[in-house]
Amino acid sequence: MFESRKRHHFFPSNLRCLICCRCLSRGSKRLSGISASALPRGTPRRDTAHVVDVAVPRQQSASTPQHPVNDCCDIELSSSQRSEWLMLRHTEPVEVYKALVAALADNLLPIAAIGATFFSIGFYAYLETGAVGALAITVFGVVASIGKALFILFHRRIIARREPTLCDIRKFEAGHAITTWCMAAPMGALGALLFSLPDLSLHVVATALVFGYCAGVATRISVRPKIATGAVLLTAAPAIASAAFHIEDARLLTGAVFLMFLISALETIAHLHRSACRLITMRLQMATLARRDPLTELSNRLGLREAYDALPREDRSRVAVHVFDLDGFKAVNDAFGHATGDRLLQEVAGRLRRIVGQGDIVARIGGDEFVVVQPGLKDPAAPDALAQRIHAGLSEAYRIDGGQTIRVGLSLGYSIASSDTASLDALLRDADATSYAVKRDGGGFRAHREGSRSMPQSLPTDAIVAGPQAVATA
Repeated sequence: MFESRKRHHFFPSNLRCLICCRCLSRGSKRLSGISASALPRGTPRRDTAHVVDVAVPRQQSASTPQHPVNDCCDIELSSSQRSEWLMLRHTEPVEVYKALVAALADNLLPIAAIGATFFSIGFYAYLETGAVGALAITVFGVVASIGKALFILFHRRIIARREPTLCDIRKFEAGHAITTWCMAAPMGALGALLFSLPDLSLHVVATALVFGYCAGVATRISVRPKIATGAVLLTAAPAIASAAFHIEDARLLTGAVFLMFLISALETIAHLHRSACRLITMRLQMATLARRDPLTELSNRLGLREAYDALPREDRSRVAVHVFDLDGFKAVNDAFGHATGDRLLQEVAGRLRRIVGQGDIVARIGGDEFVVVQPGLKDPAAPDALAQRIHAGLSEAYRIDGGQTIRVGLSLGYSIASSDTASLDALLRDADATSYAVKRDGGGFRAHREGSRSMPQSLPTDAIVAGPQAVATA
């Protein structure tokens, strides 16, 4: 099927396709929704790759499975290859990358301060020298500073109004890079101009400008090291080059000192970036642990509530909450031990993930008690259909670690309400009461009777009760 495999890098000029926003929006539909829970436990994993091998098909046959195709370069990509392609432009996990780019919007005050300082120094240099070049550089730098400040305000506004997509974040990063480098270039040009003049006072002013910018604003943007490195080089390199041309006085020594500090600044940028990545990763992992059940990696009570509160309320659809526990789970623990019981819970969680639909919320809120939230319901029969799938899927026998064959039942109750008025606590209470009623009648599943707040004493005649009472066998 495949004739060759081509290796694509992001930076080389022979790259066949630069990743455009259309590709990103298609391939990152899942990535842009990754939450902190996607980060694994333990050591942070780098879900990144600088190089991706892309298979090039020789001929497409009727039996060949169809994969999504990148519209820009007509390369057939699997889902994993699309994910790798998306990561080419940065080296951090997605959530860390989002946080680092968002931090660039926190530099409004330093930008305003350096812009005012640059105007003062540039205007002073023009008054002292009368050089039109100094005035032109000053005007360009002030305009660039204003543009940078306006872009930061725009970035803040978008963040406050909605959750930006991965494509949006890439655009923000590119915008910050362009505006930052447009600020740094006139500072470097003004520094070089001032060092080319014999006036010592202008050298002092140029030194303050270069050091102030490199140590201040450029350090604040070290969360994106390529942007910070470019800014420092654009600011310091022209001044160093200008000073190096004058060997007859102390300017050569000043240029050498600048060079040493430039090397140190580049290492500092890399260090600060690594530190920021570690801190953000640790924060995300702590947030994950607070919202995730460590055994099954499903949501816990806090994660369930936050996910439910984040559901849209304005579409006037309905939401169903399914609550169930396993019948016979205590017998499994008594017969085979708690380690086998834990493995059984993990198997149950794995089956649940495969059974529920996209957008459904799955949580473990107790020892063997699980909750499934089914939002955005349009079909009245959808909750009952999901309850049937859950009951059928989880009632099948489990083979734990290739040894014991274990069979458990479950008692499931579910409640339905309008999404714009539904209370999670009320839905959980109704579904839990129905689950206990079903358990008393031998297991199975049924819906809570709408409007009822008391525990049902018996099943209605049209209730569906399926499956035997739970058993555990070896």
